[in-house]
Amino acid sequence: MRIKRITDINEILKCLPFEREIRKKGRDNSRESDLLLFIESQLDNHAFGFWIAYDDDNEVIGYAVAMLNFVPGVERLHLLRIYAKTKELRQEFEKIGKEWCKPYKIKTMQMTGSNKKNIKAFQRMGWKVVSVNLERRI
Repeated sequence: MRIKRITDINEILKCLPFEREIRKKGRDNSRESDLLLFIESQLDNHAFGFWIAYDDDNEVIGYAVAMLNFVPGVERLHLLRIYAKTKELRQEFEKIGKEWCKPYKIKTMQMTGSNKKNIKAFQRMGWKVVSVNLERRI
């Protein structure tokens, strides 16, 4: 297995089958086209990262997407997506995120859970709930 940081949108398109699976399971309701436009707009941003994991046959087996937040007082790595079918791959992505943060002295990793089932799963992996997001339509 190898993991590589990607800046080529054509390589990122190989992750679309996984994104479709995520949407089919109801874990994301955003449009793929909006996601791709966002990713493409961020590829030159040093605070944005997209990593793909490949197996020995060069097939995509997972990916991670993250952004660094440099706002004073809330500096952190925000994980936007991790798709990893194994615990080991998820841990590798998290290790890469930690290494990416070191030069910036960022010590907090954050993610947003979309439902109680996902939150409980991440709590079993060592994440803790630290805040509640509230929203309303405008």
